[in-house]
Amino acid sequence: MEQNIVCKMEYGLDDLNKAAKDDFLEQEESLSDVADVIKASEIAEKRRDFIRALVLARRAYELANFKVGVAARVSNLFRKLGKSEEALQWTEPYSRTTHVPLLNTRSASFADIGEYLQAKKLAERSLAISPGNTEASALLKRIKSEYPGAYYDLF
Repeated sequence: MEQNIVCKMEYGLDDLNKAAKDDFLEQEESLSDVADVIKASEIAEKRRDFIRALVLARRAYELANFKVGVAARVSNLFRKLGKSEEALQWTEPYSRTTHVPLLNTRSASFADIGEYLQAKKLAERSLAISPGNTEASALLKRIKSEYPGAYYDLF
């Protein structure tokens, strides 16, 4: 009897969890404000649901007026999924930007695929725009540690 109750409770919890998830996804789909969609993407990322976070970020991109800022987020999520080539393709239209987060994610993507010279150039450009930029500084350290040749060869 006790085992039967536990089984029914577990089944009931699975149903409740599925219903809650379906309701949550439905609420996400109904969002129309860019800030709300980005917030939902951030929540999905915190849950480590990077695919859902990416879907939401791409949706925010379609809604956004300031696309370069959202493109940086989309690119970063592609990187978290191990898709640095796609991250670069996604941000290519903004390759001449001065938007620091996009420069940083492009630099990291280039480093991910072993294009250290390009990664270094972008990290340095990011630092020139924002001298206190710790992410770009960390990228330069990463490039220096990963580059197979002498670091000065990158100049």
